[in-house]
Amino acid sequence: MARAAGVSTAVVSYALNDRRGVSVATRERVLRVADELGWRPNPAARSMRAGAQAVGLAVVAGETLHGAPVLDVVAVLQSALHARGLGVDLRVVPDAPAAAELYRRWGAERRCEVVVVPEVRADDVRLKAAAEAGLRPVAIGPVGVAPGLAAVEVDDEEAYARVGRYLLGLGHSHVALVADPADRLRTQACERGMRAAFAEEGASVDVVTTDGSVEGAAGATRRLLTQGVRPTAVVLASDVMALAGLDVARRTGLVVPWDVSVVAGADSVLCRLATPALTSLPSLAHDLGDALAAAVTATLDAGADADPTRVPLSIGALAVRGSTAPHAH
Repeated sequence: MARAAGVSTAVVSYALNDRRGVSVATRERVLRVADELGWRPNPAARSMRAGAQAVGLAVVAGETLHGAPVLDVVAVLQSALHARGLGVDLRVVPDAPAAAELYRRWGAERRCEVVVVPEVRADDVRLKAAAEAGLRPVAIGPVGVAPGLAAVEVDDEEAYARVGRYLLGLGHSHVALVADPADRLRTQACERGMRAAFAEEGASVDVVTTDGSVEGAAGATRRLLTQGVRPTAVVLASDVMALAGLDVARRTGLVVPWDVSVVAGADSVLCRLATPALTSLPSLAHDLGDALAAAVTATLDAGADADPTRVPLSIGALAVRGSTAPHAH
């Protein structure tokens, strides 16, 4: 490039990096030659010089971050990382294998040192890919997720046990849980919590896993509410899934909460504006962002032989609203 532009390699470097000491005409000539030769900056080379500048986060399309909106969590995480000169490299991918492939590319380019792995699955290919790529993963999942790695451990099991006990206290002895996909560790923890609460009283709980979409939640709720013996309360994993369940109940001629109670697994303004307003577990957006920031910064600061950082995160009290009521036997 220097030869084609008729300048030294030092002048090329100054021009490409927009540094002082190069005239406007020379800079334009170097940039024109760079464009003609198809030159592009090498991310790996830049990272070797300046160090990783971002924390990687690949989110599967349509997923939340543990029930919270992705951008709400990222905003809190980004704010905490700003003081360290780090950003969040957020990508949306079609599935977990695509995220694993992205990790391999990030590792080769030295774009990131730490990656956040949300909604951890059983035998998650992303965790293995991150390790193979030389990245340091921070997992998000229930208590005990990703042993030996840094993680934010959300106590879903205890939270859903509380939901179960609340519904039992209202006299509901037949409850359904409309959950996310079965391979997610979070789904399994929520099911354990609900079943533990109901086992104490000999009551029953139906667990229906879905693809996590609004359509999947609506179809599952419709099947539950039109079967021979229907549940008297339905718990759905997210705010939008609960809104879908509320709509299905109305369309099947049931009155919420008198014929069936509805509970959302994560709160939002939509839950508060629904009619009736939805009883919900709180949103984790702010708390999860803070917990992720703590886990990521501790991982960045830890030595190679340090124990991985595990940040516990409890889920707050249930917000009781108009969508739940005592069951009339």
